[in-house]
Amino acid sequence: MFADIEQNVAERRETDRGMWFSQWTLLSLVTFGAAWFLMIYYLINRRNQHFARQEKLEQLVITRFRQLSNEKQSTLSDSKVGEGGKEDFAKSRNASMWAASTLLILPTFYVFRFLMEDLRKHEEHESIFFQGVVTYAKSLELSMNLNGMAPTTKSFTAGHYFVMTLVTLGLAGVYWLYLIFNDYNRHFKKQWAFEDELLKTLQETETSKPNADS
Repeated sequence: MFADIEQNVAERRETDRGMWFSQWTLLSLVTFGAAWFLMIYYLINRRNQHFARQEKLEQLVITRFRQLSNEKQSTLSDSKVGEGGKEDFAKSRNASMWAASTLLILPTFYVFRFLMEDLRKHEEHESIFFQGVVTYAKSLELSMNLNGMAPTTKSFTAGHYFVMTLVTLGLAGVYWLYLIFNDYNRHFKKQWAFEDELLKTLQETETSKPNADS
């Protein structure tokens, strides 16, 4: 089981790749806007992959802690953690369809909206899960640090940014896109830090219990 968790965390190099606003803005300008659709596709696809990996990681971690405690039930409530992939915000979005839809302009605001709102809800869910992990780890006399895992993505309405984009001749829309790039990159960075802490803690249980299930 620990090996499965290690593999899941290793996959983050593919699922949680950083995307840089300045790079994609320049590329869109150079290609006269053609790179725009590829950019939107990658933003949505990266969201899908990260959410799917997180859902799998939650299930692996719950199972591993239950193995460590040798109990059929743990203090990690399945109703609060491990159900993320079944919630609306975590469902996969059709990256190709939504990228193509931005040709009509107005769907762009909805795409920006769900990219931000889904991340905000994902962070709230994830914070509850990791708090449960830390609490349960303590019950097993394991030490873990949750610093920096509090939700930080803000909620914005598509209507507000639509009006502001019209008033500012597009500048508000550019700023909204900039926030999307930065918020996802920041989220990945802080989650990676906690995943490293999680692996370190579980590795200690592996070395202290050579016969533990892998």
